Amino acid sequence: MHDEIQRFNLNGEIADREVTKTRERLVDFVENMMREQGYVPALDIEPQFTVDYDAAQERYTFALSVYGVKIDKEKTWTVGGILSGKEIPKYTPKSKSQQSLSTAE
Repeated sequence: MHDEIQRFNLNGEIADREVTKTRERLVDFVENMMREQGYVPALDIEPQFTVDYDAAQERYTFALSVYGVKIDKEKTWTVGGILSGKEIPKYTPKSKSQQSLSTAE
């Protein structure tokens, strides 16, 4: 399993002071890129995100690493990730309109 883990990196600059929201968007972006390549997140390893502030230019530089495991490319959008070597299904909540229809019957 360890040999199958791949690191995906993203480095750049942000001017946004809302680093937490930016981090979440960047992790989602990298995970979507991973899925398009046939990888899902390795849930045992948290994404690593570091930020440095450059006061002279009033901007933040960041480095993001997300870890993934290769699976069958057709399953990447239905699997939430790999945890301890096992596929964890992706949670997809029912829409409220479907829930209300089923309870009304």
